[in-house]
Amino acid sequence: MKIRLIAFDLDGTLLDDEKRLPDRNRRALEECVKRGIYIVPCTGRFVRGIPREILDIGVRYAVTINGGIIEDVKTGEILDRRPMEKTDALAVMRLAKEYPRVMYDAFIGGQGISEEKFYDHLERFGVSGAVRELIRSTRIKTSDIISYVEQTPLPVDKVNLYFADMGDRAHLRDRLASFPGIRVTTSVPNNLEVNGSDAEKGGALLRLAAYLGIPREETMAFGDGGNDYSLIEKAGVGIAMSNGDGVLKEAADYVAPDNNAAGVAQMIEKVLQGRPLKEEI
Repeated sequence: MKIRLIAFDLDGTLLDDEKRLPDRNRRALEECVKRGIYIVPCTGRFVRGIPREILDIGVRYAVTINGGIIEDVKTGEILDRRPMEKTDALAVMRLAKEYPRVMYDAFIGGQGISEEKFYDHLERFGVSGAVRELIRSTRIKTSDIISYVEQTPLPVDKVNLYFADMGDRAHLRDRLASFPGIRVTTSVPNNLEVNGSDAEKGGALLRLAAYLGIPREETMAFGDGGNDYSLIEKAGVGIAMSNGDGVLKEAADYVAPDNNAAGVAQMIEKVLQGRPLKEEI
């Protein structure tokens, strides 16, 4: 099996449940870099949200914002961008505003923008400890996020929604289904991530591979959540984590051990050693 590019989701995939990078995963990625294999974070985060310890392994390119951006990490050049229409972003947030127990924020210009009433009270919106710290480290506060979006000249790359009530999540997702210009995915059980309709991880992976002159068959991808479905489906070898979404596992070529057991490394090691990936579905 010849693999020249390995893409991986972060939360629930490369990182363990405490948002830490297991040493075994680090060593496997370091070995990939030594062998000239591109290692590509493929995440709903923006570049500033990717831990420095991952970038420093030897990452040159990153797919961020759920495929909304492909970036050359070394130069900062944006190779491809698929933002939301501002009217769509505003419509999503105005709809979310109807639900008192829903938090919403936006990714704009490589920065998360959060409203003070959300940022200061994340626990009220079902945001867990590890995710809470991630949000607070990657957002700046504004008094009114909708007004901020209305006034900024920059494109909106993504809108995030977090729910204290899963009934609200289901109801709002149904309502968002009527919006033609957006793509709705999820990365954790109580969130929704809203991108422009052209933004998806799988398409971004193929565009990056084409840019690098790598055929689809020589790409491998790992994921665990609903926002990883296109990534797993379109990669040459799609691998779902055993802790991942059931539909994703059905779509995958293989299933890896879970994220707390460094499942990414366990599968990469087999590729590097020329051993078969036995966990075939």
